[in-house]
Amino acid sequence: MSSVSTLKFNLESAAPIFFGKPVFEKKNSDETHEQFEERTWSQKVHQSEDGQVFIQPFALKNALEAAGSRLGMKLTGKATYTKLFRQGIMINDNILLTDANGKAIKITDVKPIPMFVPSDGKRGSGKRVMRIFPQLSKWLASVEIVCFDNRLTEEVVQKHLEEAGKFIGFGSMRVENGGVAGRFSVVE
Repeated sequence: MSSVSTLKFNLESAAPIFFGKPVFEKKNSDETHEQFEERTWSQKVHQSEDGQVFIQPFALKNALEAAGSRLGMKLTGKATYTKLFRQGIMINDNILLTDANGKAIKITDVKPIPMFVPSDGKRGSGKRVMRIFPQLSKWLASVEIVCFDNRLTEEVVQKHLEEAGKFIGFGSMRVENGGVAGRFSVVE
């Protein structure tokens, strides 16, 4: 059951997104934790060579797979679409973010938001520290999803994409992990 199709969708933010790409730069010996966060917060955002902010393709693939588990739509018997999203799709390109006018979003459009969070990133784990999370309030994106299985119709993929937008999300503090950020909608 394989035939290749490329589906295109437009996404729009439904909640702010927080970026959390790991920063591998070391803290300077004369620098406080707060100074280090202030200096490196912009490194937590994925940027293309020309400086456009993007979401990694893997984030969308993972969101669709999680939506498959959440929806539980049946293929046959007990089988759901989860496996097809795990093995049968490919997203080749970075998900480039734009504003409502189609202008590329750059790091200057992203706001640094200081937050008091668990030092190990695990909710309720005790010690807390100040971290700066890059936040973007509004964004648009166009995505192409290559499907290698004809059971992944446009209708099926859109339903899973809508579910991912409501209940999975993108970025740090996304709804899938109990947060309030990263929601998106599929738009015409």
